[in-house]
Amino acid sequence: MTRSFSCHLRNMLAEVPDPRKKKGCRHPLVAMLALTVVGLLCGQRSYTAIAKWARLHTDLRRALGFTAKQTPAVSTFHYLYRRLDITAVEKVLTQWTTQTLASLRISTSDLKGLAIDGKTLGNSHTEDARRTHLLAAVCHELGVPLAEWAVSEKTNEIPVSIELLKAFDVTGLVITTDALLTQRKFCQEILDRQADYCLPVKANQKQLYEDIRDLFEPFEETDPPEVEHRRFENLHAEVGAHLQTYTDIEDRKGRITTRTLTASTLLTQHTDWPGLQQVYQYTTHQQQKNTGQVKCCVRYGITSLMPERASAADLLKLCREHWTIENKLHWVRDAVFREDASSPRTGVIPEVMAAMRSTALSVLRFTGHTKITDALQYFAAKPKLAVNLVK
Repeated sequence: MTRSFSCHLRNMLAEVPDPRKKKGCRHPLVAMLALTVVGLLCGQRSYTAIAKWARLHTDLRRALGFTAKQTPAVSTFHYLYRRLDITAVEKVLTQWTTQTLASLRISTSDLKGLAIDGKTLGNSHTEDARRTHLLAAVCHELGVPLAEWAVSEKTNEIPVSIELLKAFDVTGLVITTDALLTQRKFCQEILDRQADYCLPVKANQKQLYEDIRDLFEPFEETDPPEVEHRRFENLHAEVGAHLQTYTDIEDRKGRITTRTLTASTLLTQHTDWPGLQQVYQYTTHQQQKNTGQVKCCVRYGITSLMPERASAADLLKLCREHWTIENKLHWVRDAVFREDASSPRTGVIPEVMAAMRSTALSVLRFTGHTKITDALQYFAAKPKLAVNLVK
C-alpha cells in the first residue's frame, strides 16, 4: 500500500526553534512534532487525542526520540504549541515540501500548475474574536500544499499572496487563483518571479471584465451559432489574431457536462495589463440525465501564456485543476481531519495544527495514497509504519 519512500521529515522538524528554556525541558520539540504528524496519520484529529493515544502506544516512544518514561501530556502540547514561532514552522515545512517534491520528479506536464486560495478555520478564534484565515499554495498534480500563511485582520489576501510567492521558487509554474487575486500588482509579481498566470476575471476588474465579455458576445443575437462562429473566425483572420476552441464532454454521476474554452489574442494589443497574452471564455453546460434539468455558466479569464505554449485544451485543464486546492486540501482537512470542529483556539495553536494536518496529508500524497480515509485506517492498525514514514 505504501511505496518505498523516506521523506526525512523528522530531520527537517529538528530545525524548528524551541521557544522553551532548556532547564526542565523533558520532551524534545522534534519528537513532539513528529508524534503529532504520526498521530494524525493514524487517525487522531487533535493534539488532545494524540497525547492520549500516545500513552497507549508505549512502543513508539523511543522510535520518535522521547527519553522520558512517558510521552507528553495534553497540557505540555498546549503550553508548547501556543508559543511556537509559526513563521519558522511554515518556513521549515515549505523547505521540506519543495525539496521532497523536487526529488520525486513526478511531473509529466510542461505546464505545472500552482493553486492559491484561502480557507477560514471554522472553530478558531484569535484574541480579537476573529476566525483564523489561512492562504495556501498547492501544486495541481499531487494536491500537496507548498506553503500556507495566515492573513491578519489588518490586511487581506492580496498582499499576503504576493509575499507567499516569495516563500519558495515559483520559476516556470503557472499560478491559478480565484478572481479576488486578479490584480495588476499580483500579476506583475508573478512575471517578475519568472512564472505565468491563468486567472479568472470578474466584476472586481470592471473594465477588463467588460472588454472580454464584449469580445465574446455575439454580434447579432438572432444569427445561428455557426454563423456567429464563422464571423468571429474571420475577424481574427483579418488582424492576424490567434483563436482556438476546445470542448470536453464528461458523463458521470448522473449528469452530462460539456465544457468549452475559447481562447483569443485579439485584445493583447489593446490592453496594458501586465503580461497578458490571451483572454478566454469558459462555458459549462450541465444536464441532469434523470430530470433533464440544465445549468449553464459562462466565465472569463486571462493568461500570460502564449498560444504556442498553452492551447485552449491546456487552459481548460488549468482552470479545472485549480479546484485541486479545494478537493485535495481544504475538503480533506475538513471532512477527514475534522479541522473545522477542532476546539483549540489559543494563540497560534490553530495555525500550528493546520500546518501539521497539511504535513500529514503531504506525507500520504508523497507515498502514493489517494484515498486518505483508507490510509488513516491502515496506519491506525500499523502505527510503526507511520513512524517509519516520518524518519
